[in-house]
Amino acid sequence: MMQYALPYWPLLILSVALSFLVVNFEAVSLWFAASLAKTLFDPAAALPVKPIFSFHTINDTLKYWTYRVILRENPLDSLKVVCALMASSFFVKNVLTYIKSVVMAQLNLAIVRDMRNELFGHALRLPVTYYDRERSGNIISLVVNDIASINESMTSTFDKLFTEPIRVVFFIGVLFAVNVKLTLAIFIIFPVLGFIIAAIGQSVRRRSKRMLESLSGLLSILHETVGGIRAVKMFNMDGFETEKFNRENDRFVHRSFRANNISSISSPLTEVLGVVVVILLLWYGGKEVLKTAHHGTIAGFGAEDFIRFLIFLFSTFTPLKTLSTVNNSLQRGFAAAERVFRIIDSPTEPLRTVMPEAIPPFNDEITVSGVSFTYPGSEEEVLHEVSFSLKKGSIIALVGSSGSGKSTLLDLLPRFYPVSSGSIRIDGRDITEFDLSGLRSLFGIVAQETFLFNDSIRNNIAYGLAGADAALVIEAAKAAHAWEFIERLPEGLDTTIGDRGVMLSGGQRQRLAIARALLRNPPILILDEATSSLDTESERLVQDAINRLVQDRTVLVVAHRLSTIRHADHILVLDKGSIIEQGTHEDLLKANRRYKYLYDIQFANTTT
Repeated sequence: MMQYALPYWPLLILSVALSFLVVNFEAVSLWFAASLAKTLFDPAAALPVKPIFSFHTINDTLKYWTYRVILRENPLDSLKVVCALMASSFFVKNVLTYIKSVVMAQLNLAIVRDMRNELFGHALRLPVTYYDRERSGNIISLVVNDIASINESMTSTFDKLFTEPIRVVFFIGVLFAVNVKLTLAIFIIFPVLGFIIAAIGQSVRRRSKRMLESLSGLLSILHETVGGIRAVKMFNMDGFETEKFNRENDRFVHRSFRANNISSISSPLTEVLGVVVVILLLWYGGKEVLKTAHHGTIAGFGAEDFIRFLIFLFSTFTPLKTLSTVNNSLQRGFAAAERVFRIIDSPTEPLRTVMPEAIPPFNDEITVSGVSFTYPGSEEEVLHEVSFSLKKGSIIALVGSSGSGKSTLLDLLPRFYPVSSGSIRIDGRDITEFDLSGLRSLFGIVAQETFLFNDSIRNNIAYGLAGADAALVIEAAKAAHAWEFIERLPEGLDTTIGDRGVMLSGGQRQRLAIARALLRNPPILILDEATSSLDTESERLVQDAINRLVQDRTVLVVAHRLSTIRHADHILVLDKGSIIEQGTHEDLLKANRRYKYLYDIQFANTTT
């Protein structure tokens, strides 16, 4: 995750510098706070002799210079100096803390923004095979919830990861300066705390990962149910879907509860251990103070030293306790990051901005030679040694029962899937040799299930063609018989059509898809049962628009209604993934085989 922070190294350096200054000013304020004991209870003390500086006299040297700053002839003046120093150091510390928090917020938000952008862009470059095996709500959960978990984790921890370790090291250094023996004694607890924090953190990480997986499942159910709300209502399945959602929600709550339980134990456990150590120190340190109380000088371990030691000791436990909660928060963020990076590390398609020179020429024919295909993770062969040629300017139709492999074959042409064996060539060159974005620019697709965006009609028709001329958009709409209903809408081309074009009829959506294909003007057109779900009137309008669309183009069409393909140059009949017959409409009827059987079934009602 640190690689996302490195581009913002100036902010990182500034944060570390501000953290160091904050800790320094906090230490100064705490040091002078301990001097209140000397100011209040021994106001007549004279300035001691300056000690010779060495490791063993660090505490005495610091106290000497402290007294040089605060001691005045009038004890009240000394008190005023101490209060002023404490107040000013606290004020500066808090100003620096605010500046640091602003810097860290900018850093955190920039990192999370970059991660979310990269994840979304990466997700769009993943191959179709990834979406075939993943649940529909998983990507949504990753982009929204997992990134939010990382954001929450970084927002609550990134700042503390700089400040708290500096604070611990700085305060422990002061503790060593005040009394080495007592400081070494309390180090017994640090390995114990470290072990507890690490063990709890690993458990939090595991449970947080399970919690996020449950949340992903919850979103998948929500996404599927809302998307299929008409089916749910038609089949009166609201009770069933509610129960399914409740079960998944209960699983999510249970896993969230377990993750929170283990996370919540670290802070009180750390505090209990800290209190035990403090009580032992109060007993041992108090005895040392009583032994040296008769000296009346800064030699030995006096009350002021003990108070200062306790102040810095308590101040050390605070960041240690904070680091224990920071670790738990980090582990929750790491659990989310593991899921995010699993996607980011997945291989993507080599997509890039389409350049005109990257679009391969198409001058002669598309050749499909011995193509077989099996879906990833499956053993059943969907296509078996399929071979045919599609001449430029010709129309080839694919016919067959559901599951015969028609739509799968169409998906292989723009390389939504790689062929398992065999080859597909354009003008003699294998399609794997072409730039993927350039290859797909050759094709226009009008499918049975046309996807329209919750945007204006204008932007849906011009999708993929930024800055398309308005006159060309209108011309395409008219050619697709879409203008007749567009001009009746309140805002015309600027009318927003709702999610998946829900505000339009099926025939209107298909005509917009055809207008989109006309505007793109691809040399090769794929029609995947584009009229199969339409009523008679809509089919007539759409079929007329398709007839205009296919003029002077190379077309590969899958047809459910055989009446729409009788004028195709060549018809391929597929069954169980293989071509079992081929020819023109008239030739196949005369052959009296599978095509004739399908034709007779479809037109039986019209002849009686």
